Amino acid sequence: MSCYFYWMKKISKFSFSILLMIIPIYLFGCWYLSGLLIQSNNSPIIYQNYFPNEKVQDWMLTAKDGQKVSAWFIKKDTSKVVVLLAGKGGNRLSMIEKAQIYLNKNYSVVLPDLRGTGNSKADFVTIGYNERLDLLAIIDTLQDLHYTKIAAHGHSLGAATIAYSFKEFSNYSFVVLESCYDNIDHAFEHRMKRIHLPLSLAFPIKKFAEMRLNIASQELYPENYMAKINCPVLFFCGDMEWQNPISESKKLFDKCASTQKYFYIFKGAQHQDFLRFSPFVFKNELNKIIE
Repeated sequence: MSCYFYWMKKISKFSFSILLMIIPIYLFGCWYLSGLLIQSNNSPIIYQNYFPNEKVQDWMLTAKDGQKVSAWFIKKDTSKVVVLLAGKGGNRLSMIEKAQIYLNKNYSVVLPDLRGTGNSKADFVTIGYNERLDLLAIIDTLQDLHYTKIAAHGHSLGAATIAYSFKEFSNYSFVVLESCYDNIDHAFEHRMKRIHLPLSLAFPIKKFAEMRLNIASQELYPENYMAKINCPVLFFCGDMEWQNPISESKKLFDKCASTQKYFYIFKGAQHQDFLRFSPFVFKNELNKIIE
C-alpha cells in the first residue's frame, strides 16, 4: 500500500509539472492567434494616375481618438458623395473599380485607408469598431464642405465600420453592406473552424483580442445597430462564403429597420469582390439605391 501511494505521489507531481508547462504554451498560443486576427496591414500607397480624368486630392484627417486617416478625395460638381471602405487586408486600392461606378454617376468619392491599412498606420485593426471614428472624421469633413447627401459603401470590415457608425451618425442618403459579419462571436468561430482549431479556443482568443484592443466584445455586434438604419440599404453576400455565411447577412437584413432594404446573393461567390465576380449583376443591383 505504501508503494502504491509512493507512485501515485510521483505521478501527481509529474502531471502537475506537465500542466505547468502546457498552460503557458496554451496561453501564448491564444495570445499569438489573437494578434493574427487583428493584425494591421500597413503598406505605403502612392497615387499612380488611377483616375486620369479626375483631380484627386490627398487628405490626412484626424479621428476623435487621435488616429491619422489618409484618404483620396475626388470632387465632382454635385451635392452627392460616397465613402468607400475596404475589408480587412485591403485598402483604398481595393475600391478603385467601385469608385469609378460612382464617378460615372456624378458622385464625389472618398477613398480612405482605415486605421491599420495603407497609409493610415496603426498597430491593430479593431474589426470595424474604432474604424467608425475614421469614417466619422470623413463625414465631419464632408459636412464642413456642405455635402448634403452622404452615402457609404463597405465590404466586410468596411461594412461593419458603417454599421458601427450608426452609433453616432444615421443621416446617410444610402448604405451598401457587403459581406458584413453579424457579431464577433460568430466571426471568431468561423475562423477557428477554417484553420481546424477547436472552438474551445475561440473564447480565450477573443478575450486576448479584447485586452489588446481595449474593447469589450459585447460592443462588437453589428446586428445591434441595424435598428438604427433609416435610409435605403443594400445587402450583398455570396452563397459560398465561410467567413460570413448567408445566415448572418440575412439576420442583419431582418433586423434592419429601413423600409427600403434590398438583399442579393451572388451564386457561387465566396468572400470576394462581387463587382469583379459579376459586373453586370453588381451594377444592376446597385442601381436600385443609387440616385
